Amino acid sequence: MPSWLDIAFRRPVSTPPAHTQPPPEQQQPAAPAPATGMPTKDEFVASTNAAAGPDLTGAPQFQTLAAPAEGESTPSTANIAKPASEYSRPGGVEGDALDVDLAFQQGGPSQAAQALSDLTLKNRDVPGYADSLLKASSKTLQAISDKLGERTKDSDLDDNKKDSFGKYNTTYETLKNLSVVAGKAGPEGLKLLGQSLAAGTPNDKGLNQLDDNLKTLKEEHMPGIAKLAGTLVTELELSGKDNAAALLRKEHKRLAEAPAEPPPGNRWTVGTPLDKAENAHSTNTRGEFNVAKNGSNTWFEGDIRMGENDKDESRILMKHGEDFERGEHLTFMEWLNKGRELGVGLKLDVKDSDVFNNRFLEDVRASGVPDGKLMFNYGFDKAVDKGIQTRAMFPGSTLAINPPGGSMQEQVDKMIEQVTTINKANNLESTGPNRPPVTFVFEYGKHPTDPKQIEDLKKYGTISIWRGNSFQSLSVEDSTKNLRKLGIDGMIDLKESVMSTITNTAKDAGNTLKDTAKDVVQKLVPQIR
Repeated sequence: MPSWLDIAFRRPVSTPPAHTQPPPEQQQPAAPAPATGMPTKDEFVASTNAAAGPDLTGAPQFQTLAAPAEGESTPSTANIAKPASEYSRPGGVEGDALDVDLAFQQGGPSQAAQALSDLTLKNRDVPGYADSLLKASSKTLQAISDKLGERTKDSDLDDNKKDSFGKYNTTYETLKNLSVVAGKAGPEGLKLLGQSLAAGTPNDKGLNQLDDNLKTLKEEHMPGIAKLAGTLVTELELSGKDNAAALLRKEHKRLAEAPAEPPPGNRWTVGTPLDKAENAHSTNTRGEFNVAKNGSNTWFEGDIRMGENDKDESRILMKHGEDFERGEHLTFMEWLNKGRELGVGLKLDVKDSDVFNNRFLEDVRASGVPDGKLMFNYGFDKAVDKGIQTRAMFPGSTLAINPPGGSMQEQVDKMIEQVTTINKANNLESTGPNRPPVTFVFEYGKHPTDPKQIEDLKKYGTISIWRGNSFQSLSVEDSTKNLRKLGIDGMIDLKESVMSTITNTAKDAGNTLKDTAKDVVQKLVPQIR
């Protein structure tokens, strides 16, 4: 008889062969006794799999968590699971719950919340999965909440400082990832999530960094934040923690009143040919983003790097370089989420490889931007190393391949080799109608002009052009026409050439000087007379 997990996850159920003589019984060695306080595998599975099991076609049933009395702490996970060497990892939700607990033991609350988020997104198409995972991970979830409560009580446990696991932004990262889970959870999963957080939250009139980070995530348009904050406010009220609830209600509504997330726009439609794109070359600051938002741009390009000072060194920011742009730089999450809401294509130009060690790709996935509206630009040196992982996580995204230098034929050959290597690692075709999206990005004036080289590249992807440092005097319109005649079929992102800008600036300066001299003469002539 298949179990509910076999049915839910479509596992094959083996059927014993007919008329098979059972083998003789053999004496089995006695299993080692479990460590004190640690359940056996069967006990763990039993604790996470109720008699009837949660109904994955609807909402699973959860037992109400009692909030601890004031001043009391709730139990942590202790050691929920044995080391993997002692028994085989169970499959399905039980095994995933073990992974969440292991993440907590190895990296604390932020890493455990990351595991919950990653698993939820990987199984987002499985009905009821988020609720089942939350229930199976309820002890770890409470331990996460307790740690958040400790950080809320103790102002010395600041997000700008590393926690005991060596991680920055512990409260922010934990709440960010729990927001992702909240966005996918059903009513019962949300209730369990709210009860756990409420149990760990002190009933104070000041909540230190808890309310600050919830507000930040709201400002960053984080998916699921309205549900996460809403279920926390609701359960705080139900548990009698009126001071904490009143403080959070200044920024957030109860779950029943929480606003629905706005449907994403569709300024760029997935499947539209890339030659139709109108790119906003820089949208790193709030002002630049708003200019592009109010214009006709269908793609927004942003430069991605780690912060460069004590205040933001642990955050991923939108920034070309140190002191490059004037204005308020957006955080990476706000840029992603606002771009998703507009429905534009997002070109991610990574300027600092350290972002890959700070959940860059995971944050992109958490934002929910569709693959077809993402373009990743890493530079030639990082393209293969990070391109393989990126293609695996976002199979429908566009990889921007940059030239490595050398003769044009050498560049063409090496770029094609990169594409082939990335696709082969992911068991994908590199040419033909089923090839994944790729564009070869050249600087204007340093692009191929040989028809054979252009056609060779177009077998593997489109060809895109950006302005660069060209000193051509042609207008954008004329330059674009010439590029299209060559067969350039990707995104063309040109501005008026540097030479045109210099010429116009000099002309303007000359006219200003002439006007000024004329004014002086007109004032002096009457005095001379």
